[in-house]
Amino acid sequence: MGNTLIMAVSRSRGACQCLHALRPSTSARAAACAVTLPRHHVISSAGPREGQLRARDARFNARTLGASRRYAASSTHSSTNSSQKDLNATHARVQELAASVLKPADQPIPPEQRVLYVFEQLDAISRGLVDAKSINASVATPAPNATATSALLGSVNNRQSPPSVTKSSLLSLTSQAMEEIVRHPHVFITPAVLKAYIEVQSLLHQPSSFPDVLEMYASKPVPSVSGNTISFATPNTGKVNAAVPKSTADIALTAAISSHDLPLAIDIITTTYCTPTFRKAKMLRQMLVPASGLAIAPVAAYTLSQQFAEWQHMLDPQQATYMAFAGMMTYVSAVSMVGYVAVTTANDQMMRVTWAQGVPLWERWVREEERAAIDRVAAAWGFKDLGKRGDEEGVEWEELREWAGRRGMVLDSVALMEGME
Repeated sequence: MGNTLIMAVSRSRGACQCLHALRPSTSARAAACAVTLPRHHVISSAGPREGQLRARDARFNARTLGASRRYAASSTHSSTNSSQKDLNATHARVQELAASVLKPADQPIPPEQRVLYVFEQLDAISRGLVDAKSINASVATPAPNATATSALLGSVNNRQSPPSVTKSSLLSLTSQAMEEIVRHPHVFITPAVLKAYIEVQSLLHQPSSFPDVLEMYASKPVPSVSGNTISFATPNTGKVNAAVPKSTADIALTAAISSHDLPLAIDIITTTYCTPTFRKAKMLRQMLVPASGLAIAPVAAYTLSQQFAEWQHMLDPQQATYMAFAGMMTYVSAVSMVGYVAVTTANDQMMRVTWAQGVPLWERWVREEERAAIDRVAAAWGFKDLGKRGDEEGVEWEELREWAGRRGMVLDSVALMEGME
């Protein structure tokens, strides 16, 4: 048996090279192999002897292959056990983080900092799981062709019970934990909490809960502690603070578009951009400075007119003041009107959705984010080729066209299509 092992090892290192290099004659192959093999194992040209050696080599190779397969199976099993322990630890960590908010031990209402910390930790866990899942999917390759014996041995060695915790189940658990947190009556949804929730759920590709959560952001009762009891106050849904921030709404709409769910995208637009509070927030945020300037303009113009009247000696100071004041206000009014028309009638940013005729200019400006959101949805569902735009058909496309029409918009206006100007 020891000689057989020596012969096989020697052949694997040098004899096989001799066999491939000195192929012209059997005697030459035997002479070449005699350099590395013992004398009583010299391969001769006799057919039966060569057949016996090949048979023993085949049996040895089979035993070696079986040992290597068992070693590989044991290594895979150990690495699987290690990864399974990590998954179990991550599973326990997710449950612990959720319990710290849902069942706090120190105070009945969890503060915003704690909720944000939990969401930050869940975001880190989710990113690690998503990255590992994508890496495993890219590294995984189909197994090479195997014989019936090797397939049978592999099935016996790799026979093990399915894991109780997987990466997919952890991702689902993380999504469910975050949804339970924002739906809990004692958790107050702040703008930062809402944005963190939307970002993590978008990473997990679970945007189905966005319409409900966005609606709860404005209508969820506000908890407060009075003594040993918790009371809930009904919020004012008409306040500016009830409007969903535009950046958060954009992230939610992007997730809905990525999931190719048209009803979900429409619901997100309805609960964010279409609300009256969103328009109020835009007016307060973008019109406060211009409106303040217009309000101060008459006072500033009259003060400057009085100063200009004192510098001249041609007219009566009172008359000069009135004339200068009228000129300044005329200039301010004309410039403001031109700027207002330019802002409200700008359509360079429009791709496929435009305003219908008869929509007031003021309403066009206030609802521009709503139109832009519908434009994004239309661009995602329609043809990317400019020459094919307008040829879309289907139930979803017709629903989108009809819904945009009810909102005072036109999908693919012929007058604004390519080559129709």
